[in-house]
Amino acid sequence: MTSSLVAAVADLLSPVLADEGIELVDVEYQVDAQTLKLLIHKPGGITVQDCQQVSRIANPILDVYDVMLGTYNLEVASPGLNRPLISEADFHRNLGQKVQVEVSTAAGKFSQINGTLNQVSDGKVFLTLLSGKTVQIAISDVIQAQIQLMW
Repeated sequence: MTSSLVAAVADLLSPVLADEGIELVDVEYQVDAQTLKLLIHKPGGITVQDCQQVSRIANPILDVYDVMLGTYNLEVASPGLNRPLISEADFHRNLGQKVQVEVSTAAGKFSQINGTLNQVSDGKVFLTLLSGKTVQIAISDVIQAQIQLMW
């Protein structure tokens, strides 16, 4: 599934789910399994009933707009504990958490930064490193980010 189709699914479903108090965090498509996966979030956590509700809402919308050409399997789930941080809302929800962020540099290289997420504003995140220094990262430069789980 191309990024434009993922965006189309997100554009169709996000406002409808938001009306239900549920945020569409991410849309994934597994071509070989013909599976569309919706990752959702709501304050207080996701239940099986929430996943069922989203499935009941999403199926007819996707069918009417014929976004998924042909047959597909629909999965609805919570992103889980080691969820990726993708949107500005994801970063806001995790203020104060230790995170690991992989960014692309101007030279086309990748850099990994670990720190405490202390601010999010205007499309940027601010991390405090172990040294006490604060670094600013544009969310658009983030390749991958997730919470560092402490066991």
